[in-house]
Amino acid sequence: MKSEPQETAKPWYKEPLMLLVLGIPFLAVIWGGVILSLALSTKDSLVSDSYYKDGVSYTENQEAFQAASRLQAQADLIFTNDEVRLQLRGYFDEKPNTLQLQLIHPTLEDRDLTVFLQKMTDGSYAGVNDMELPDRRRLWLSSPEQGWQIRSTELIMPEQTVTLSYQ
Repeated sequence: MKSEPQETAKPWYKEPLMLLVLGIPFLAVIWGGVILSLALSTKDSLVSDSYYKDGVSYTENQEAFQAASRLQAQADLIFTNDEVRLQLRGYFDEKPNTLQLQLIHPTLEDRDLTVFLQKMTDGSYAGVNDMELPDRRRLWLSSPEQGWQIRSTELIMPEQTVTLSYQ
């Protein structure tokens, strides 16, 4: 009588199913370590460190918006690669000598820019543009000397007019 050969048992680490059973938890631990190292090494720029001051300034901003509404302040901005030109419209007793334009990046605080615009002899305003175009930004135009502010969020393209309004 001939007996059938007996199958020899493989060691546990050579079983394909064991690689699946141990591989998935191992990959989860490795991926968790990667995520933890990223969380600890990068700065969360979406959270404001000065949340209290931001809350207090909300009331001041409402007054600045109301002042812009009373003046019906509007501005047409044209961005080039090296310059910002602005035409200001509204019911001003006297137009301000300088304007402040804040170009706020939606997520990265270190990419925020402030452009100071000087009044030119023709009544327009001009300032230096350090921003790469095209780019989406929050635009905050204000007159510190007159206490008004207008805001908008726009995709800024070179040589295209962006209109900011008091509404």
